[in-house]
Amino acid sequence: MLSRFTATLLLFLLTSEISLAQKKKKSKKDVEPVTQTLEVLPDPPLAVKVESTRLLFLVSPLSSKGLLSQQSKEALASLRRQARGATLVKLRAFVAGRGDARRISAIVSEQFTEWKLPLPALSILQIGALPLEGAQVQIEAIAEDRKPINLNGVAWLSGKLVTKSLGESGDVNAVQPLLIESMAALNGDLLALTCFVSSLDNAIDLDRAMAAKFPNAARTLLQAQRATGSGLARCEGVARRSTGQPDRLVLTSTIIGFGTEEKDIQLVATRLTRLLESNNATLLERKGYGVSRSLENRLGSICVVEGVGSNEATFALEAIGLQKF
Repeated sequence: MLSRFTATLLLFLLTSEISLAQKKKKSKKDVEPVTQTLEVLPDPPLAVKVESTRLLFLVSPLSSKGLLSQQSKEALASLRRQARGATLVKLRAFVAGRGDARRISAIVSEQFTEWKLPLPALSILQIGALPLEGAQVQIEAIAEDRKPINLNGVAWLSGKLVTKSLGESGDVNAVQPLLIESMAALNGDLLALTCFVSSLDNAIDLDRAMAAKFPNAARTLLQAQRATGSGLARCEGVARRSTGQPDRLVLTSTIIGFGTEEKDIQLVATRLTRLLESNNATLLERKGYGVSRSLENRLGSICVVEGVGSNEATFALEAIGLQKF
């Protein structure tokens, strides 16, 4: 007969073997996976405060390599290199054709978070085309340098909108006189020049005309919409002031709006005003973008583009505010 101690030991060993066998039979699918929490990326700020004496203006080079994400990251990396340690404070991204403009905000947030840099204010516009086949995005940047480079600050300039019926001629040079006429309204030492046109069929000559008029400006040339019924050119720029007291500014992101009614416009305009007020600033300059020229009746002079960063949005507003002392 087994002793009580031996019997107890055998029972313990048998129980342990059964338990071990059950654990081995347990399949991997029965083990609960470890839940992974993805980092929530911050959104770009609605507004940033800057000193106008320290602003410099940059534009990313065009590239046809890869898709939108790759081109966007390469554009941001180029702007960072061009800034040479200056802080990128405002971006305006032009997404060409059918590229998904909604992805730009996430790409910017991801890239700046990876760099451990403060996010810039951001405006996103969908346009018709860029002057390089396969290019899906071009990004303008405003950076704030460590030292003053514009002793009297900067001025924001708008050239006039010039349009003309093109008829049946199909003349690729038809837009160039319109571009030159629009630029004629801009004067001074331009630091940045952006021209919206109806066609890029003669893009090389258009860019040469821009460079001849303002050789020191960071230049952006783009087709505002994929198809228009007339020739169009509209240029805008930023010039270094030669006199006057420099300003402390607030630069905002675009605020998008939906609909075309007066109440829709007023809602966004009020949000923009409150954004400036919350940053202790008053309106200095307002820029409007819309998907239809009919919006000009309510928004005033606007740049008509393909989209404003959301498929359903019909217009967007952004502002340059003057900080109060």
